[in-house]
Amino acid sequence: MALCTYPNLLDSPSFPEDAKKRARRILQACGGNSLGSYSASQGVNCIREDVAAYITRRDGGVPADPDNIYLTTGASDGISTILKILVSGGGKSRTGVMIPIPQYPLYSAVISELDAIQVNYYLDEENCWALNVNELRRAVQEAKDHCDPKARYKAESA
Repeated sequence: MALCTYPNLLDSPSFPEDAKKRARRILQACGGNSLGSYSASQGVNCIREDVAAYITRRDGGVPADPDNIYLTTGASDGISTILKILVSGGGKSRTGVMIPIPQYPLYSAVISELDAIQVNYYLDEENCWALNVNELRRAVQEAKDHCDPKARYKAESA
């Protein structure tokens, strides 16, 4: 990171050549050869390619497409960006976003900020907080009375 942030360090003997090679690759992929320059909205292409290669290895060879990877500055920014794309409408056509209860508070905060409708679905505590398909169906049916459910946050397992 230091090499990319301050490229003059590329001339320093204090850093190994493999680190310098990786830094040069990243800088060449950045517009203007600088981390401070504008980049594609999805993120720097060579980094997305590296992420895709990692996911492919992790998932036993199932290919990951760098064009389907969107890099953000963190979970909050990513959640907010995706919801801004999805949220629309008014009245009964207003976007409903399904979230698991118990939930990560960021979900409800962003949903409220974007004037979308929070649609709760309850995880089954007695079954290790598993998702019950009938509960999901119940939540969708109830939500259709007052909004258009378009998105569901996945309940993360422990």
